[in-house]
Amino acid sequence: MTPTAEEIRTWIVARVSHLTNIPTDEVDAGAPLTRHGLDSVALIALAADLEKWLGYRFRANPLVAHPTIDSLARYLAEEVARQKKP
Repeated sequence: MTPTAEEIRTWIVARVSHLTNIPTDEVDAGAPLTRHGLDSVALIALAADLEKWLGYRFRANPLVAHPTIDSLARYLAEEVARQKKP
């Protein structure tokens, strides 16, 4: 089953909350991830965790082109769905 953008968004919010100790209801999915205090090391860890969870290998770090949770979740939902099509 391919996760939806909303499922990916929820997962990312939970992971950002875990990495930053910010309550999930305070993680702004429309703000750049760096605004939540994630440094480059944390962003790389987040990307690696996403690859593992989604079972999808990124060609390049998508956090550069999609710096917010919302845009990243939409992009990943489309990419994973496209890759899993026969």
